[in-house]
Amino acid sequence: MKYEDIKGLNVKKGLSVVANNKKLYIKLLGSFVSNAFCEQLLDAIKSGDSGQILRKAHSLKGVAGNMHMNGLYETSRIIETGVKGGVTYRMSDEIVSRLLNEYRQTLESVNMLIQNPEILDKLE
Repeated sequence: MKYEDIKGLNVKKGLSVVANNKKLYIKLLGSFVSNAFCEQLLDAIKSGDSGQILRKAHSLKGVAGNMHMNGLYETSRIIETGVKGGVTYRMSDEIVSRLLNEYRQTLESVNMLIQNPEILDKLE
């Protein structure tokens, strides 16, 4: 399996953030799942509270950026910038659909790595 085969996150760069400590990387991926950053942003969008949307988008952007979840980072950055510019988001908006797709793809990869951490040893 190649690094590029894992969708939604750049594992090679993510591991470099933690000095290639695979156990720590898996632990951080688990924290990402348990903290439900994306779900919190989606809940804020459903509520229509622009302040909450801004805070949750910013939080997701930070975590996704640090973990090199590039699609989630870019999508949350767009949402954050939009809210700062006065855009109101609804669940039916294209960017929210993009967020959901990026999240599903990333979460699938994250869960695969959490359940099978030995994959990290086999990546090339």
